[in-house]
Amino acid sequence: MHIITIAKRPYAVINGKDFAVYRWFEPERHGPIFIQVAGRTSLAREDLPTDDWMVIPGRAGSHRIATAWRKPWFDYKPDTTRKLAFISGSTEGSFYLTLRYIARRFGLSVEERAIAARASDLRAADDIPYYVRRCADQGLSTSDLVTLDLPSHFDREDAARLVMP
Repeated sequence: MHIITIAKRPYAVINGKDFAVYRWFEPERHGPIFIQVAGRTSLAREDLPTDDWMVIPGRAGSHRIATAWRKPWFDYKPDTTRKLAFISGSTEGSFYLTLRYIARRFGLSVEERAIAARASDLRAADDIPYYVRRCADQGLSTSDLVTLDLPSHFDREDAARLVMP
């Protein structure tokens, strides 16, 4: 499963089916974890390479649209010790969701406005912490997905420094 570019537009062939790619996020060495595609045929879970995908079908006129993601990356349990991904309509929104998750996970009392301001700062920053990564959309949007891989020693104080510097 990979993207090809035709006339500066991204396309993919998935299990023999052709799709136009709207959004496609593929963090380092993990393969795609979130895709949004459109085509004449439907994308089914069985078309995807592993069993951990969720697929939501939709329609836009005569085209079938599918949004699919690998469930473990988007399962936001408070005690999660694996990599998580956060996606929004904008890069700033993806950072906001990441920071809000961290604040809730570590029981921080932070106003939504403060989280939004910090998300804006991180979007513009070149030096974000190593456990927070940006992943550019290989599809048509200009927004980034944000991945979070907290180290085992990360605690409430670290969370406070990240969310409320």
